Amino acid sequence: MQMQGNTILMAGGTRGIGRGLAEQLCRLGNEVIVFDDEPHQAQAAARAAPGMRAVALDLADPWSVAGFCEQVAGTCPALNVLVNITIALPVRHLPGLGALLQGDDTHERAQARQLGIQHLTGALLAHFRRRGRGSVMNVSVGPVLGPPPVRRPDFDGGGRACAVSVTKRWARACIEVTDVGVAPSAAAADAAVPRPGLSRVQWLSSVAHLLAQGLHEDAAIARLRALGDAPRPVAREGRREALATADS
Repeated sequence: MQMQGNTILMAGGTRGIGRGLAEQLCRLGNEVIVFDDEPHQAQAAARAAPGMRAVALDLADPWSVAGFCEQVAGTCPALNVLVNITIALPVRHLPGLGALLQGDDTHERAQARQLGIQHLTGALLAHFRRRGRGSVMNVSVGPVLGPPPVRRPDFDGGGRACAVSVTKRWARACIEVTDVGVAPSAAAADAAVPRPGLSRVQWLSSVAHLLAQGLHEDAAIARLRALGDAPRPVAREGRREALATADS
């Protein structure tokens, strides 16, 4: 699979680093569909980036998720990739600050969002199978001192395609991709065929290395905009990559 010419639905692509990733995927030649529980936020992101569009979808509302997925064949027939982005660098994970944040509801909101993502992922599987091919990509970024990213369970009809995990001085980035409706033998044969453009594993490795630096939001977005010109770390498709970099 190449990182060009896809139609991508992004959960978490309207703000901050997630929006930077969405814009970067647009520049690579993909159509990116974004949504937000505040519709004006999604519309503003779509207006700012050619190749991006907004849809009405609220992860906190099960009826909104079900309605979108029932109509996806008509509204987004070319949709072939779902990207779930979780950027979790809350200050409560820093030493000594947890006791000062007793009223912080970040964890509860994150749990509610995760339930919505699980619903959306499960409901889109039928669409991907009807198309004959689809992919689910989970992007997680968090502090080394915090809880490790939760490995998403495998689902029926999906095969783990590739994964990259990068840990640097104080941050960790993990990206996992599962292909739906593709037999393992067919996926391996497809990955062995050289194709022009940026491959999926090249993009995964570059993005994971960048996000694991734990940069301030503005700095991370600036680096994402320049990502296409940066040298790409090498990773290998078809097996899980565990990459650890020690900063001096």
